[in-house]
Amino acid sequence: MIHDLIDRYLAAIARDLQRERTDIVAELRDELMSGVEAREKGLGRPMTEAETGAMLVEFGNPLVVAGRYRKTQHLIGPQVFPFWWAAMKATLVVIAAVYVILIVLKLIGGGALSANGLGSPISTMVFAFGVVTLVFALIERFGDPQKMARWRPERLPPAEGKRASRFELLTELGMGIVFLLWWTGAIHFRDVFGDIGLQVEMAPVWQRFFWWIVAYLVVELASNVVALLRPDRVQLVRWMVIWRSMMGAAILLGVIQAERFLIVSGPAGKAQAIFELWMRVGLGIAIAVFVARAAIEASRLRQDGLTGRAPA
Repeated sequence: MIHDLIDRYLAAIARDLQRERTDIVAELRDELMSGVEAREKGLGRPMTEAETGAMLVEFGNPLVVAGRYRKTQHLIGPQVFPFWWAAMKATLVVIAAVYVILIVLKLIGGGALSANGLGSPISTMVFAFGVVTLVFALIERFGDPQKMARWRPERLPPAEGKRASRFELLTELGMGIVFLLWWTGAIHFRDVFGDIGLQVEMAPVWQRFFWWIVAYLVVELASNVVALLRPDRVQLVRWMVIWRSMMGAAILLGVIQAERFLIVSGPAGKAQAIFELWMRVGLGIAIAVFVARAAIEASRLRQDGLTGRAPA
């Protein structure tokens, strides 16, 4: 258990190292194991998990330790810089993901994209940079930076195992935000079928599930936020994924019962039947994916129980 805690600690540091990761982790491992041996010799017995956790807290927050190996640190003090850098990377990835999705949709549509409330990508990133920097500068000037470095070793994510990377989580978060903004009418996309004389609208069945879909999107965004902020809560995230997957399957099972999914008008008489066929196939595949995702996460939860992994 002690070695598992140290492995999780070193893995957390490694995720924030950009170069010479293997050498630095090996050096830190030797230093930590030497500390464990020295303390156990003094105690005359093996260290407990709580004692190991206290030693790791003394050693330093993983973000701070990784920050010591970063060559350049500017703008704000070294105490706050690692946390500013982590927040900045997360913010910029989410913004980039949102705009990449919007640009791709614009290219597919071949026309203008209306995004109410959203400025240009550059101006949004500059604004976000200024806001995040100002917040951390105020924390450094008027707050207590030491509180930011407080952490609990037992909250570290597993050193190994299948889990989404922060980039994947942030990208999925960005995609979810774009879809939620579109679904609630905050942004609008050009009708790509207008150029060929077709008008495609969503059938009334979707409106009946409007708030259920909003609830699904909220749960999806919440599960990604929890996975980002509390990577140790593996089982909680898995339960949230199971819940949102079953909710998604249930919503689509309700939708697929309808006779119409889209309302197509235009000169092509067979367009409605073609659209309905492909929509029904797509909905069936989506339901299967949701159920499979829930089954996979349930299987992983069961494996966690069999291996005796502590609940998170």
